[in-house]
Amino acid sequence: MSDWSHLDYKKHTSKKELECKNKKDNGKQLGYDLQTTIAVSDKSGEPIAPLVHNLKTSKKVYSTYNDNIDIKKTHLEELSSRVNSIKEELATDKKIVHIVDRESDSVAFMRELNKDKALFLLRVKKTSSVFYLKEEKSYKQGELAKKLGLGKLVKTIKYQKKQVKIYVNSCEVEVRRDAIKTTISKDGKKKYTKIEGKAVKARFIVERLVDEKNNIVAEWLLITNVLDTKVSAQTLATWYYYRWKIESYFKLLKSSGFNLEEWQQKEPIALFKRLLVVSLSCLFVWKVANDSSHNAKEIKDFLVLLSGRVIERGKEFTLPALLAGLESYLQMMDVMLFFSHEELLDMHKKLTDLLEMDF
Repeated sequence: MSDWSHLDYKKHTSKKELECKNKKDNGKQLGYDLQTTIAVSDKSGEPIAPLVHNLKTSKKVYSTYNDNIDIKKTHLEELSSRVNSIKEELATDKKIVHIVDRESDSVAFMRELNKDKALFLLRVKKTSSVFYLKEEKSYKQGELAKKLGLGKLVKTIKYQKKQVKIYVNSCEVEVRRDAIKTTISKDGKKKYTKIEGKAVKARFIVERLVDEKNNIVAEWLLITNVLDTKVSAQTLATWYYYRWKIESYFKLLKSSGFNLEEWQQKEPIALFKRLLVVSLSCLFVWKVANDSSHNAKEIKDFLVLLSGRVIERGKEFTLPALLAGLESYLQMMDVMLFFSHEELLDMHKKLTDLLEMDF
């Protein structure tokens, strides 16, 4: 799973190499660009490991896989290189499927991955066109989705506090449209050039979430070059559903865990190194949360107790509570390593004498 997340540092202007994501935005998006790829299980969506982290600043891209990434590369141009690097460096006999959100709806990106025999599952836009092989006709992807209807029921899940059913339908298509190359002249003007290319054979998948009143509460349009019929459209839709967990990962890093956007490091490289360390803690908490074994349940209950967090009724845990509990546990272990049992009891007595009260 690959995604991007803006790190907002407009209140930390002492940081070096800050970049304005949108120059017309008057500095409202001042910060860095975090680019991440995480390996997850195809069976459960359980995290395996962070594969790549990039931190893009105004001057450099700090990366775990390449020290010389061209800062002028777009998200998708860099991701194409990242995909190749993962293929070369990851020692596995498993096939890798790269799952990316809607920004990846680019025929140039699809052709690049297809050329390198990399498998992808991409969320696409309603307005882009595909060639529907059954009717030998081009459709806007939103129109084709309506034509296909609900399809097969996959499972029932909880989505935004509602019980919903996942329905999936699919068909064979080709992506034949021209790629669009954008170039910027010295005076800042953009020029768009159409580039023809080889058609990409693919499966078009429509994933819908339907509530108890038969209302469609969410709809995701997907394109994949995973053509092996042993991998069903329902399985592919489930994989895309797992992709949303990377949002939980970013949330743990930022607003509900490590408060990444409050870090005080002025040097980007220092912030990047700290990020690499805490990313493993996020993945560990995520792994515990996804584990349904008896041991994992005991660990969850223990960490929630240590966290001191109040959990919403009906929930056994939250990711921030597990993370806070893990931090408390590691601090406890540090104390037990530095002090003997007798020293801890002696400290208890000193505190009691100091406060002149019984605990």
